Amino acid sequence: MKKEFTRTDSSVVKGVAILCLLFYHLFEHAERVTTMQVDYRPFSLESFLLFSSFGNICVAIFVFLSSYGIAKGICEKERNGQQITFVQLFQMACGRYIKLTINFLAMFISVNLLWFYKFDYAGLYGRGWQGGLYVLLDATGLSGLFKTFTINQTWWYMELAIVIIFVVPLLYLVVKKLGYYALPLAVLLPVVVDLTFDIKRYYFVMLFGVAAVVLGWFEKSFSTKCPLAIQAVVGVVLLVGSVFFRQNYVVYTEFAYLVDAPIALLVAWFSARMLANLPVIGKLLGFFGKHSMNIYFVHTFFYMAIYQKFIYSFKYAGLIFLVLLGVCLVYSVILEGVKKLCGVRKLTSFLVDKVSK
Repeated sequence: MKKEFTRTDSSVVKGVAILCLLFYHLFEHAERVTTMQVDYRPFSLESFLLFSSFGNICVAIFVFLSSYGIAKGICEKERNGQQITFVQLFQMACGRYIKLTINFLAMFISVNLLWFYKFDYAGLYGRGWQGGLYVLLDATGLSGLFKTFTINQTWWYMELAIVIIFVVPLLYLVVKKLGYYALPLAVLLPVVVDLTFDIKRYYFVMLFGVAAVVLGWFEKSFSTKCPLAIQAVVGVVLLVGSVFFRQNYVVYTEFAYLVDAPIALLVAWFSARMLANLPVIGKLLGFFGKHSMNIYFVHTFFYMAIYQKFIYSFKYAGLIFLVLLGVCLVYSVILEGVKKLCGVRKLTSFLVDKVSK
């Protein structure tokens, strides 16, 4: 019987999240679906758009997993008898930031080497050293943080990823000190503090990721004696119900920052408890999850910016989805191979070890 939420489980959940992302971006707008003459049968347009719109839960899932992973890393060090100081928490965060930035930079370089002739750099960034500065900010994933120019609007997530790296260790200290009392305080936070949109939208998800570690939510749920079949049925019912509940206009507009957290937890639990145990599906989702970061950052070029007509030329929604997934996976596999040949992984490990010590 499964006892804890593992890295393998995390990869499976990331796989689910990246599939949600692709489905959402491909079919989120009724205008695009109709203009591109997408065949979405046997669904009605309304129901098809309902489920595609739910796909943006992917961001909350990624935020939850990132927060969970950081908090679990800290927790494991403490369980091994290490006394983690505030300075050490900051050093660990810097190590994670370096790893994130190097991998993003490698992806940025690959995109520009492949499609440089498609981009109007002078028109986007400007000329001279100011233009060079904007390029540097974009290449290191800081354009979202400083609200500067970028060749891909999807890269806004880097701002949130950086915030997660440095804020989650602090949330870990809070949850460790307050336990469940941290949750109602977090609900009231937007009333007291004026937060930016992205932080307001996902800080509660971060807190849930931390709480899942500190309060042992997965361990407790995995140890239940309820038959697996019943758990599966309950999980499916809750997931379907969450689609209709979350996509309600009032709920989504006013309470998304609260609703996304438990739904992300539910998706993570169901994926780890049910899908990860399926021989073929579990391995496939895990494979997708390992490439999820690259897919997240390059898929926009394929489905919208450069090869939109090609991707949508396959007409059927399912086929369009599979083609986009396929080309993104090929890109990611090749990119990871090149990074390995160029020693990017070794360089990253070296720098992370230097900073984290």
